[in-house]
Amino acid sequence: MGGRRSWFYWKYHIILLSILSVQWKGMNCQEQKEALPGFKIEAPAEVRVQRGLCVRIPCNFTVGPGYTLTRDAIGIWYKGEKNPPVAASTNSSQFPDTTNGRFIFTGNVSAGDCSFSISDAQSEDADLYQFRVEDRDGLKFTYVVIKPSVSVTEPDISPTKDLIADKEVTLTCTAPTNCPGLPPTFTWEGSVNTERIRMYELPQQDGNVIYSSSITFTPSPRDHNSSLTCTVTYRNVSTNTNITLNVEYLPILKITLPGGTGESSSLIMREGDSQEIYCTVDSNPKANFSWTKGNSPVGNTKQNGQNLTLSLRNVTENDTAVYTCTAQNQRGSNSRSITVSFETAQKPQTNFLIVGLCILFFTLVAITAVFVFRWMRKKKDLQKDNTAKEMPTSDGDVIYNNIGNMGSFTNESFMDTEKDEQDKVQYASLSFSTIKPKEAPQTEDIIYSEVKRN
Repeated sequence: MGGRRSWFYWKYHIILLSILSVQWKGMNCQEQKEALPGFKIEAPAEVRVQRGLCVRIPCNFTVGPGYTLTRDAIGIWYKGEKNPPVAASTNSSQFPDTTNGRFIFTGNVSAGDCSFSISDAQSEDADLYQFRVEDRDGLKFTYVVIKPSVSVTEPDISPTKDLIADKEVTLTCTAPTNCPGLPPTFTWEGSVNTERIRMYELPQQDGNVIYSSSITFTPSPRDHNSSLTCTVTYRNVSTNTNITLNVEYLPILKITLPGGTGESSSLIMREGDSQEIYCTVDSNPKANFSWTKGNSPVGNTKQNGQNLTLSLRNVTENDTAVYTCTAQNQRGSNSRSITVSFETAQKPQTNFLIVGLCILFFTLVAITAVFVFRWMRKKKDLQKDNTAKEMPTSDGDVIYNNIGNMGSFTNESFMDTEKDEQDKVQYASLSFSTIKPKEAPQTEDIIYSEVKRN
């Protein structure tokens, strides 16, 4: 299959280049007689050359009876009618070089050949050119019936017909030239795949060569209105041609809702609601599109460019259906659907019941919270009372106690003992750090007891 396709492309390009060569060579190539008998010239009426490249303009002429071309015959080409000569068959000083050697007389005048060539063509080279012959016996004649027209162009890309999405296509960029040396180079640039490129070369009988480059790719809808550029470079001089791709493709549809961020396929509505549904179509060529409910057309629509809006007003259960947007153009048709569902509104009795249940629930929660709070508070108070009973007195409370048996001593013995062993009296103290004792009756006098050791 691949070999058959390659053979087809090769045959296609040979035919294409042959047609181009005929068009270039001829360009309404004419042989016209001048006013004087015997004087005639044959040359292309129009020649195209790409900027920066080369071209050879073939030319033949004859002179009238009574004249014979000699070796001294001179051929001269003029640009326009009143401009200096651009090419001559002699290097005589009377024909100075005005083109920096870009125009060269290549024919043999004595043989009736008036061909000349142009290299590194410039935009200002575009004009009409006329030929003049001078020889012995007073022969001086300017051929005015045919004046080859030279056009300076950019590379040619063909075919320029519309492309079809997902269908492979081959475009060709041609550059006819007569430049010596290496052929020009081609470069393709664009959004399409530029990897499948081939070069062709087709020599012509007049010495010119048609160079071409083909690119094969499969366009997609996103390539529509994109640019494709062919650049031809020769001796560091580049020319380019840019075309805009016209890609035809099936309609691409998208259903959206106001305020939505993406495509929608379903919609839930309630009784009395209103809603707009958008159907946006992207297609080339433009498509005709419409909304249907099931299989029936819908009338409540409004079109704005490539957008068709479906309006649903005061919906009821009868509006429940599958709504379809369909678009059709020369490449076919496509459709998208959205399902509209109906939701019945809740009755007032049901609403009252829900509200009552909510109030009851929050009331029970509040009562429970009060009981829990009171129980926790009571429990906390009991814990405080128990803690207060068990806590000792603080370090600052000191109690002194009388130690001894007070009834076994008389005042006299007390006094004696005090005199004899006054330094042997000891005091005892008890300290309670946490619990504060109950208040005892306050007394003004503190009684100390003596303990006498024998």
